[in-house]
Amino acid sequence: MPHKLSEGKTIKPYLVMIIPPLLWAGNFIVGKAVADQHAPIGLSFWRWLLASVIFLPFAIKSMWLQKDIIKRDFWQISVLALLSVSLFNSLAYISLLYTTATNATLLNSFIPIFILLITSIFFGEQISFRQILGVIISLLGVLVILVKLNMQVLVTLEINKGDLWMLLAALVWALYSILLKYLRPKELSSVPFLGILLLLGTIMIFPIWILDPFQEQIILNNNMIMAFTYIAIFPSIISYLAWNYGMKKLGASVGGQFIHLMPLFGAIMAVFFLGETIELYHLVGGLLIGTGLWLGVFVRNFTK
Repeated sequence: MPHKLSEGKTIKPYLVMIIPPLLWAGNFIVGKAVADQHAPIGLSFWRWLLASVIFLPFAIKSMWLQKDIIKRDFWQISVLALLSVSLFNSLAYISLLYTTATNATLLNSFIPIFILLITSIFFGEQISFRQILGVIISLLGVLVILVKLNMQVLVTLEINKGDLWMLLAALVWALYSILLKYLRPKELSSVPFLGILLLLGTIMIFPIWILDPFQEQIILNNNMIMAFTYIAIFPSIISYLAWNYGMKKLGASVGGQFIHLMPLFGAIMAVFFLGETIELYHLVGGLLIGTGLWLGVFVRNFTK
């Protein structure tokens, strides 16, 4: 029997929400590793086309069974597909042409901040002091990892156009996470919902890809094949299923805070895949991120 939290909630959604930042951190590392071998919109288009080819055979039956729901709420679903599939990843890959993977993962930590601001200002949701404090502490942990406990790095840190592209991507993802609550049909199950997102999102990327100002030939080699396979399955299908589930169960203001785990996971992956070593700043930053998540997400559920 699953461990029970307050108000009849289970710990399962919280565990599931660890999956997206883990796999998305890998997406940024892979995307940066092959940044000189692809055009960003091309990578986004072929990523989602491959993800659709893989996933739709498993989703098509359930999509057909729930076709009336999809037809009824077609335009609402289209908005979600545009934000999540078409725009966010395209903007993120563009940013990686000009900035580092570290900066990109760091700037994703503005997603929870955007979520809290938008939900409180435009949707009238009450944000607790504990949530605000949790976001601040987690963001401090992200900054510790970025500057490696050297404040001089922060003073000399430069903002380039890649960082601005990533900030725009973060805003788009925050909007998607918030609008899931209002635009996703409650009767539509997870598998057909992701299936229609993939289908519509890929279709909407196509004209952007045709008119792509960054158009270049994709260099197809073993590294690119492995990169496409990874990003089509793990950050695209598995992460989206997990994120949509977590957002439905926890809400945007709580679930969005898990994004702070991305820089930490990115640093850990660098150890395993790039031969880097764990430093003191990794431990300090990870402790702060964990503390912020505990304050903003878990404490209120265990103490009520």
